[in-house]
Amino acid sequence: MARQRAARPSVKRPGRPRVAVLAPYLSDEYEWTIWRSVRQAIEAHGGSAVCIAGAARGDPVPERSARGALYELVAPGAFDGIVCVSSVVGHFVGVNATETWLSTRGIPAVAVGHGERLPHVLVDAATGMNQLLHHLIAHHGHRRIAFISGPPTSPEADPRSAAYERTLQRYELTVDRRLMLEGDFTQASGVRAVVELFDRRQLRAGDVDAIVAANDDMALGAIDELSRRRIAVPDQLAVVGFDDITHARGFHPSLTTVRQPIERLGREAAEQLLAILGGHEIEIRRVLETELVLRRSCGCVPTDVPAPLENPSELEDVTIPGRAQLGAKLEAALAGELYGQPGAFARALEPYLRHAAAGDARRLERGRRFAEDLAARVHFAREDLVHERLNRLGHALHARIFGPQALLSTALAELLPDLGLDECAVSEFVASEPQAPGDRTLKLAFGFDGTTLQPQMATFDARELAPLRFEHLNARSAVVLPLRSGAELVGVAVMPATDRDGTFYETLAELFGCVLKVLDLRRRAPR
Repeated sequence: MARQRAARPSVKRPGRPRVAVLAPYLSDEYEWTIWRSVRQAIEAHGGSAVCIAGAARGDPVPERSARGALYELVAPGAFDGIVCVSSVVGHFVGVNATETWLSTRGIPAVAVGHGERLPHVLVDAATGMNQLLHHLIAHHGHRRIAFISGPPTSPEADPRSAAYERTLQRYELTVDRRLMLEGDFTQASGVRAVVELFDRRQLRAGDVDAIVAANDDMALGAIDELSRRRIAVPDQLAVVGFDDITHARGFHPSLTTVRQPIERLGREAAEQLLAILGGHEIEIRRVLETELVLRRSCGCVPTDVPAPLENPSELEDVTIPGRAQLGAKLEAALAGELYGQPGAFARALEPYLRHAAAGDARRLERGRRFAEDLAARVHFAREDLVHERLNRLGHALHARIFGPQALLSTALAELLPDLGLDECAVSEFVASEPQAPGDRTLKLAFGFDGTTLQPQMATFDARELAPLRFEHLNARSAVVLPLRSGAELVGVAVMPATDRDGTFYETLAELFGCVLKVLDLRRRAPR
């Protein structure tokens, strides 16, 4: 029988909520944006948020599904509540199974995505999809409209697919099954959908007026494949998406889509959870509106182009408090762009671009592309620096991996602060009989905190995530990542939450996972 062990209560600070955020894949912009907005809302109330980067439940890929065991470490006593990005966590198993599983955690939970019994925050995807299709049919006159759906098990996919069929029927258009394609919300599935449409089903470009994808990534993949086939978008075929990810605006052609208020989704979920923890009654279902965003991929010019300012002095008086502050404002926005706020620089520059465009939509679009290109160049330059520092860390760990284990801790203490991390705990599961991760023991493999560069390699309950002596790390917002070797979960890394993007953390997790596996092989090697 599995042992029942309570996680340590000393992690929590009285009156200050500690919230677990279940967000599977941090390199995904949607999940990282939700996590960041939840964290900001919780910290604004004096609490801390801990991102648990697991996996979608039921993921058929073993290397990914191994990450999901990390959720078993979320236990009562260590956390007051859970915000779950259920639209991704429940991607393969659906709403009911996800809610049932969340209920077994024994902690109040709020979902970001569709729900039935648990409190949840979601967007009105059906209305957004209706507006998108109405635009293609009524404004552009399209009749043969293909649709790339999400997977049938995803709670996000069904409302968008149903809205597609209902809207076609409302306009008395045939729902042609040859034009309905299944994707999985990745760019690769958008590519595969175009291949299926034109190669396997033998349709010609002239047989299709438009392609509607259930998210932006699939739309961008479809455009890439159409471009490879010399099918011009939007001249020969319109392509539209859903979500309005950062890349949608800077893509060529810029993508017509439906904008989700992603940051607000995270903020509202956090506020719902805080209300529950405060003993207040809440509405179990909160629905946020979407916004139709028209760009070049359907043949339109951007719709959010205002008339030129009649009095140029208004730019100083209304937009910002004085032109002298422009440099500081843009500098701050560019810093935000570099540290996890995609589009911050373009948004800050937008009022000036609009004034310079003088109502000319094409000129404004060129200005926007310039702003995004400039931000991208600075971002890439900084990423090169980060990549160089990550390489230095990798070489340092490699050079010390066969020496005293304490030297690995020293390497982290020397090099991680240059990457914005002032402490870190990397722990490995203690070899024992097979049992659930939540009933296992972790042992600190290497790490450092504010007071100790070579901490004792102590063992502790896996549900504690990091050793007790890492008091500062345990009390602040953090990111918890699974450390894998193939499909085997070998350990856990706990790092402070920063404004760096999720890919940065995932890269560190891959590095640390390799180091733990080498340490394990070294111990097993015959002497």
